[in-house]
Amino acid sequence: MVERATGEIARLLSCVCDVNFKTLGRQQKNLTRWQQNLTRWQNVNFCDPWKPWESRHPGDVNSFNKFNMFNVAAGALEAPPPPATMYLEGNFFPGGINMAKEFTSFTDERLESSLLASIFARPETYWEVADLLPLEAFGSRNRELYKRLSIAIENDLPLPSVPINAAPAPAPDPVAAAKRLAELYQKRLLADLAQTFLEKLRGETSATDLMTELEDNLARVQQRIKERVGDVVALPDLLPEVLSDVAARRQAVKEQGVAAVGLPTGIGKLDKLLGGLQPGLHLLAAEPGMGKTTFALQVAANVAKGYPALFVSFEETITRLALKIICARAGLEAKRFSDGFGEPGELERIAREYGPELARLYFIEGTGKLTVPQLKAKALQIMAREKAGKCLVIVDYLQRWAASRREFNDFRHTVSNLVSELRELALRLSSPVLVISSQNRPGQGSANLTSLKESGDLEYSADTAIFLVDAQKRTATPPSRAVDLAVEKNRYGDKGRVELIFRPDVGIFREVAK
Repeated sequence: MVERATGEIARLLSCVCDVNFKTLGRQQKNLTRWQQNLTRWQNVNFCDPWKPWESRHPGDVNSFNKFNMFNVAAGALEAPPPPATMYLEGNFFPGGINMAKEFTSFTDERLESSLLASIFARPETYWEVADLLPLEAFGSRNRELYKRLSIAIENDLPLPSVPINAAPAPAPDPVAAAKRLAELYQKRLLADLAQTFLEKLRGETSATDLMTELEDNLARVQQRIKERVGDVVALPDLLPEVLSDVAARRQAVKEQGVAAVGLPTGIGKLDKLLGGLQPGLHLLAAEPGMGKTTFALQVAANVAKGYPALFVSFEETITRLALKIICARAGLEAKRFSDGFGEPGELERIAREYGPELARLYFIEGTGKLTVPQLKAKALQIMAREKAGKCLVIVDYLQRWAASRREFNDFRHTVSNLVSELRELALRLSSPVLVISSQNRPGQGSANLTSLKESGDLEYSADTAIFLVDAQKRTATPPSRAVDLAVEKNRYGDKGRVELIFRPDVGIFREVAK
């Protein structure tokens, strides 16, 4: 049992620096499985192969030791070492492990320089790799340059003029290069961890404590990369954040008289129900022609008064959206200008008047090549430019984006996967992500969660689900329309309805006065 348990531990340690990080969970389970065996033989004599054989086993000088050339030269008979004696070199680590050598092998300076060249050539690349690559992932030669680059880009300063080592060509795939460097960094950490563990293995630390410490350290190595599943946080460590959030909400009530601490939609009752658009995934659904895009654009414009808003459009062109929101702010019909009946001078005037208050509103024209990581990079870039701690991201609309991906044979799985990525995006940005969704044909026009098209996961993944529906008990004078904003799911409070009047000609929703 002693030989078997020690052999298994040594085998795991010998491969720990070559394992893909996705298998670390399995390796940790293997380590745990052997913990019970290790605790049964805590008094094993671990020999130091660099010490003379006599000093390790007095009275056993005739026992064969392949590390002691003196015994071989003296003609000692070949015999196995005592059963309780395990070697840290040779028996389970053929040729031994030179951790200093292993550490240096887990670096790639040319790949580092190639990635830096990509960032110099296209600074936007930094935002695509920032979450994948901590500063420590770079070697000593390139670390300072990467630090200076990140400071310059995040603060919109001129890039440093320091030349890149060996001046290689930019990396063809910067994201893949960043992932590779992050993996090498994790392996360096694992090599250092393995060395420390082997040193403690020869000491007086109990097997139980060694196993616990090893498992904790493995978890820390995983958490050194920002893109991770999540940290384990004790309740007392969360309390300061909880208290800070409560204090912010209390301050908002004192200053504004409302409970909203999320990003304001501009619709008073909706902000009261939701507490503003808080970090998380929010769904907006309606049948065609109900004004989903117009409503989302109005919310984005209201948020842009104080925070950045990023509108991703797979439906209309971004120039059309810009025309709609400028005209909506001035109460003019966008169609008149798009049809050629509006005077350019009039549009220039309202652009000068309302343009500055919409300076934080950004657009991306969605294409089949757009990925969620790229969207995250753009959002981080905008937040850094505006020096804002959060922003609003709007996707118009979900099924159209998913249709351009087609990752699975079943379209529902593609939609579900995209929803999961967008939820992770909201958590990473600590910001609200508002996603427009179509409804299935049987459920069109109803405020029903089951009407969300293509994926039942939508209703479970969303923090809020909001529907635009025709009002059943109200009317309005054309071209105005009476509509209700139905909150059918709300993790931040109660459900409810908000009565609105929609002016499709000028693209405005206004709340019905009570």
